[in-house]
Amino acid sequence: MFISTEEKLKIASELSLATSQITALITVVATLEKKVAQLEAVRVKVKKTKKVMTPEQKARQREYQRMYKARKKQEENDWKLVQQLAIEGTTNVSA
Repeated sequence: MFISTEEKLKIASELSLATSQITALITVVATLEKKVAQLEAVRVKVKKTKKVMTPEQKARQREYQRMYKARKKQEENDWKLVQQLAIEGTTNVSA
């Protein structure tokens, strides 16, 4: 098969053009890969939606808070009583 010099030059120029385009695309792909790596490294804070409590859950929470506060108040009163008895000099303190 015979290829003319003109056709050889045309093929060579197209090959050169394709090679330069491929090289340019390789650099673009490399920079995009770097950007993707940077974006993956950054943690994105996602705002979590607040869970909506059912009326039953709210009632349970209120009851728990009431009991917790009552227990803390009782402990505080017991501690005050112990301190008062200690100040008065009572030797038998069992609170």
